[in-house]
Parts: sequence; structure tokens; C-alpha cells
Amino acid sequence: MNNALPYLLLVLVYGLLAFYYQHTQTRMYRTYISALCIIIFIFFFGFRGFIYYDWINYYPSYESIGGNFATDMQRTRWEPGFMLLAFTIKHIYPSYQFFIWVCTLINISLLVRFFNRYVDNLPLALIVFLCMNGIVLSTDLMRNSIAILIFINILHYIPERKPIHYFFWCLVAASFHTTALCFIPLYFILNRSYNKWLLLSIFMVANLVYIFHIPVLKSLLSLFFGFISPTMKQWIDSYLTMDATTGSVLSIGYIERLLTGILVFCYLDRLRSLRKESNIFINSLLIFLYLFLFLSEFRTISMRVSGLFSYGYWIVWVDLLKCFYYRNNRILFISFLAIYCLLKTYSNNKSKMSYYYNVLFENRTYTERALDFNRNYYDGEKK
Repeated sequence: MNNALPYLLLVLVYGLLAFYYQHTQTRMYRTYISALCIIIFIFFFGFRGFIYYDWINYYPSYESIGGNFATDMQRTRWEPGFMLLAFTIKHIYPSYQFFIWVCTLINISLLVRFFNRYVDNLPLALIVFLCMNGIVLSTDLMRNSIAILIFINILHYIPERKPIHYFFWCLVAASFHTTALCFIPLYFILNRSYNKWLLLSIFMVANLVYIFHIPVLKSLLSLFFGFISPTMKQWIDSYLTMDATTGSVLSIGYIERLLTGILVFCYLDRLRSLRKESNIFINSLLIFLYLFLFLSEFRTISMRVSGLFSYGYWIVWVDLLKCFYYRNNRILFISFLAIYCLLKTYSNNKSKMSYYYNVLFENRTYTERALDFNRNYYDGEKK
């Protein structure tokens, strides 16, 4: 509980701000609340210490940056866009903490720009963001986060039919993390109004795959690589066996995804009518659900691949509040969101690896935290 407490407090603070934001119509007060949300985000994530996992690699790589860009990029193996950002910051002010602060500033700037376009309650959207992959994006996935946040800011180019702009910015995003290349073909996929019954059928099949542990991915990969290279097939089988999922099928996470899917299909027509880009976010959320369920036999692959589309949650969950005709239904949905977000925040941040501290109040060296890291690396997995 102690490790998760700072994250729970962050969500609760944003919850109070969301409540006040919703119940005040004064433009000035709403502006103040939005500004406070940004300040809190920068304070919490911009001045974080060595928390979670990836700092163990990012810190020594950043410290190794010297005066030769090409050599540094080869050594760190970072993508050129992220390397250029790190290289520039290192030569402006060499502190790794300053680098973290700048990356956080970039993240929140892109995030707020995105939310200002699509939602009317910034603190509520930030709660959904934090609970649906946002904390991990803001701490561990420094390259991925910038790439994904760049991408979601160019989604409006799809209905505007500006493919050149879209593809250009996808390449810019890929310069921060190569996974952004998979966003390129989405230009032709996302903004389509697919048949409701087709989407529902896929969702039902995906749930059956999840519930009965049908090894879809392993079977397809084994069949494919079996024709190409028996050695490669053996390597793939070994990796997938190590990553195989164990645990209860009817988890809180699965129940949430099932309920989310049901609500989306119940209110699909209403959701589609809210804005011209609605299909983009609905289809993105459904892709998230499909990938998570179809690939659920392998936890790491399932979470990383589906996580690329978690932005669908950030919009659709907020949009669902506008779909309920009866006030009691809205209250029930808000209660569900509040309870689930708190439970998910606690569950995801209870391990020793997520221990939070702020460098403005507590200073810990890399060596000290690295020793803790080596002692507690598997703590999250055990719990």
C-alpha cells in the first residue's frame, strides 16, 4: 500500500479537480484548474527519481553521451530523433534530471494539446490517461511516449484527408521509437464505419480465445517459421513459452474489458455521432481489446502491442458519459470508473520497483537505487 500511495493520491487529486471542473461554468476557473493539472503533472513526473524499470538503462546511456552524435547514437542504439533530443539537452545542461524534466514537459504539452481538441474536462481525461497505461508511459517508456503522443496529435489529418502531413509526422514519431511505423497503415483503416455485427463477432471470438486459452499466436508463428527455419521455430517456441500467461481468467482487468466492449457496442451509434473523428477512437479501442484478448496467452506481447492503442480509452471512456440518457446510469458509470481506476492504480504500483520519491525532497544516487533494483527486480512479478 505504501508504494502505491503517491499514485493513488495523484489520481484522487485529479478526481477532485475533475469534479470541480465539471461543476463550474466560469471560464477563468476552468483555466486555473487546467493550469494546476499541468503543474501537478510536471511536479510529479518531471521531478521523479529513479522509479520503475527503464531508468537502469536510460541513465548510463545518457551519461555516456559525448561530443560525437554518430558515435553516441551507435552506442546507445536510440532512434535518431530521441538521440538528437538527448544530445541537445546534454549540451545545454548535462543533468539527467533536467533531461527527465524536459521529456515530461514535451509529454504534457502534447497530451494537453490532444485533450483540448477532443475532451471538455481535462482532469477527468488525465485520470483515464494515468490509469490506462499513462503512468507507464510517463515513467518507463520515454521514447515510446513521445512517439505515441506525436501520433495522436496527427489523427485529425485522417478525416481531413491530408496523407502527406500524416505520413510525415508518423516518420517523425518513428524517429523517437520505431514502433510508430505501424501507425502508417492505420491511415486507411481507422476512420471507417465498420459493420456493428462484424465488430461484435470479432469481439466474441476474441473473448472465446481468451477464456479457453486458445493458442492463436503460437500456432500461427510455429506454422509460419516451421516452413522457413526449424531453428527459428524452436527459438520462437522457447521465447513464447517463457512469456506464457498464468493466472485467473476472470480477473478485474478482463471484466473491465468485457464491460467496456459491451458498452461500446450498446452505444456505438451514439458514440459515432459525437464528432467526425469518433470512428478513429472507437476502432482504436476495439483494436486494443482485440489484440489484448487474441494475444492474451503471452502477457508481455499482449500488453506492449495493445498498449499502442490505449489512447482509444482516453477518449471513449470520457465520451461514454455523454451517451447515458438517465442520470443514474451516468452515476453508476462514474462510480465504476472511480473504483476501477483506484484498484488498477493500486495493483499496478504496489511493487517495490514503483517506489516513488521526488528529487526536490529526497535525493538518491544511481548506485543506491541500482542496488535496490537488483534486489527487488522480480518483486512485481511475484506480487
